[in-house]
Amino acid sequence: MKTTLEMSDLLFRAAKAAAARRGQSLKALVTGALERELKLTRQKPAPKASSYLRTVRAVASANAAAWQSSLDAVSAVREQRR
Repeated sequence: MKTTLEMSDLLFRAAKAAAARRGQSLKALVTGALERELKLTRQKPAPKASSYLRTVRAVASANAAAWQSSLDAVSAVREQRR
């Protein structure tokens, strides 16, 4: 359904900037805000790629910390093949 909303220029610019920072449309921002305010159920959006990258980096860091050799990964594999 289409509708028209009136708001101050300041509020409009702030909403438009917030939507752009989140990578979403103004329509999606306003719809989400209204759904939260009215406590309507809404399907959660898929996590952004950045959250997956943080997880991968954390796993890589844990893996590197657990490495028990002074060799890097390539050298260790070569060593095992001998």
